[in-house]
Amino acid sequence: MTAAERLHILGIRHHGPGSAASVLDALDAIDPAAVLIEGPADAEDILPFAARAGMRAPVAILIHAVENPADSVFYPFAEYSPEWQALRWALARGRGVRFIDLPVALRPAQTDIDPTPEGEEEGEEDKPSLVIRDPLGALAAAAGESDGETWWNALVEQNARSRDVFPAIADAMTAVRAAFEAEPGRVSARDARREELREAHMRLAIREALQKTEGPVAVICGAWHVPALQADVPAKADRELLKTLERHKTSATWVPWTDTRLAAASGYGAGVISPGWYAHLWRARAAGAAGIAAMTANWQARVAALLRDEGLPAATASVIEAARLAVSLAAVRGFATPGLAEMQDATLAVLCHGEAALLRLIESQLVIGAGIGEIDESVPRMPLLADLERWQKKLRLKPSASEEEVTLDLRSETGLLKSTLLHRLALIAVPWGRKTAATSSRGTFRENWQIVWQPELNVRLAEALRWGSTIEQAAAGAATEAAARDTGIAALAALVEACLLADLADAAERATERLQSLAVNSSDIAGLMLAAAPLANVLRYGTARKIPAEALKRLVTNMAAEICVGLGQAARGLDDEAVAAMHRAMRAFDDAVSILQEPHLVAAWQEALQRLVTDTMAAPFLRGYSARRLHDRGAIVAEDIERALSLALSPSVPPLEAGGWLEGFLAEASQLLLHDQSLFALIDRWLLSLAEEAFVNLLPGLRRALSNLDRMEGRRLLQQVEHGGGPIAAAGAGDARAEAAYQAALPLLKLILGLDGDEP
Repeated sequence: MTAAERLHILGIRHHGPGSAASVLDALDAIDPAAVLIEGPADAEDILPFAARAGMRAPVAILIHAVENPADSVFYPFAEYSPEWQALRWALARGRGVRFIDLPVALRPAQTDIDPTPEGEEEGEEDKPSLVIRDPLGALAAAAGESDGETWWNALVEQNARSRDVFPAIADAMTAVRAAFEAEPGRVSARDARREELREAHMRLAIREALQKTEGPVAVICGAWHVPALQADVPAKADRELLKTLERHKTSATWVPWTDTRLAAASGYGAGVISPGWYAHLWRARAAGAAGIAAMTANWQARVAALLRDEGLPAATASVIEAARLAVSLAAVRGFATPGLAEMQDATLAVLCHGEAALLRLIESQLVIGAGIGEIDESVPRMPLLADLERWQKKLRLKPSASEEEVTLDLRSETGLLKSTLLHRLALIAVPWGRKTAATSSRGTFRENWQIVWQPELNVRLAEALRWGSTIEQAAAGAATEAAARDTGIAALAALVEACLLADLADAAERATERLQSLAVNSSDIAGLMLAAAPLANVLRYGTARKIPAEALKRLVTNMAAEICVGLGQAARGLDDEAVAAMHRAMRAFDDAVSILQEPHLVAAWQEALQRLVTDTMAAPFLRGYSARRLHDRGAIVAEDIERALSLALSPSVPPLEAGGWLEGFLAEASQLLLHDQSLFALIDRWLLSLAEEAFVNLLPGLRRALSNLDRMEGRRLLQQVEHGGGPIAAAGAGDARAEAAYQAALPLLKLILGLDGDEP
């Protein structure tokens, strides 16, 4: 038997259940001595782990450069991926199995490939190649179909297994490649060069396997590559093509993958539209489901179960009716079996009663899936991943591909350890969890988190190895490096908070020392105010965590002294952007003062606000905001507020300045006018006292000040104006003159409140 007769090239679609079934059928018939698979050759040493009992797809091979872990590549496998099934077939039978694609260690960077040829448009080399991107679309068009995905699914992925499909695929791809390569501009120079390198390496690997193996050799590769691997290209030419590539040291391992990252919607180039549907097709075949009816009924039963989980009715009789409708739709449309479109149409009509919103409620779980793979314990892990898995097991905090809400009670040891782990991961840029608002305003014992595991976090763990081999060591190393690098007071204060919440006492001490050295005599008042907020936030956890409370209080007190002395000067001579930044800083510090509730700190802050209110050189917006905060704190009487209003908004004050003061006074507090009758009455009296010209000049600023009210709140405020500011339930209609005046002013009032489109 000649080498050509012993070679069997099986062209597949990556992550195709029909392709996987046909590959297994072909392998059983061919019974090859060696199986060669399109995959990076430098992953060969870890292939045997795929046969271990603890390996559960979806999984991926992660290969990264040793010197630069961020330079990494994932190779995902679903349970229904032809490459995964071929790999496990060979390992189960003790056959030789190799990955034959160009090693990641040899792959040139994008900028190292041949530059753009003369005459090619600038930037074209960076466009996705049509060769790689849409051969199915070209085949579907030739068959008179508009959708390549649907056409391929009906022809291959949803069809019965058959090894006879591979010669037809090879012939079709040969024709498509010839047509594409004949059209100038179809393929960018860099894409074409990359494919040449890969296919040269695969051809050399096939030659070597045929020389070293006496029996049949099976090659499983993407259908696009079949014509190139069948081509009679001299080995010398392939070696010449590859010899200039520079090798880099890489490391390979297996990592869990997720259904969501197998989806094309995730941005994965070889992704499929519906991983959940493909998994259903594969499992139905593997379970030996009795024909189309069982496969269809099982899918509709899953739909019903998901609807019930959402508290919606889904009768068994409706499941049967939906399954029958899907089969009938497939027959009407000329398909041998129902596809996803037929399944969804039947679901929508019968189980969702025509309500598309009900289908969308479960569509992600059903069509995409939310599964996450598992790696056998024997697989070598990166040290940080191994440490993380130990913590996950100890704390029973299992990674999930779907977002979950977790509430942690910091009074329990387990809750505190979970919080510590999530905070440490955040320090090394592995955001497994995102902290959300606390359940209590003082929030000392509970934390709310939203957690979701993304495969890319494995790369972040590899990158973090430079700081340490355990999560604790790496987090401390990252924090120490950041403390030495950062020069911003607010950033350092946030780092102190992060270190304390992550229970990294030494790193917190270094960051605190750095913060103290920068905060002494700092002229950055806004930075000091922003820095006080996270420190005050840490102090409120004093009863739940071990923190240096006294030292932090002293630091905040010293910073507060600088803030209160320097606030007036810092509020002068600011442009609009600087005013907005100072306002954010003042809000943060005001919140910190409220959290700490230290009498001397409260008094000092209120005195600083009082001085700012009367400082005519300070930004009007900040003066108005200060007056309002004093009013909110009960530190200023109504007469003083009214006097401040009259002075700040008198006719002698330029309209822009007066408008800025009013905006500051009502900033984020327009809703208070609905609830604080004294404040409403105060502003109402002042507005009524204005001369017409002054009132008109103030209208733009007044409208901006009230712009944060939604339409419902605006209508409520309009009703209060109509009834003179008193409680609506107790208001009378007013006299005829007042009513006439109100109606005359109504269009203007609606304009101010953003209700000009509302009906009277």
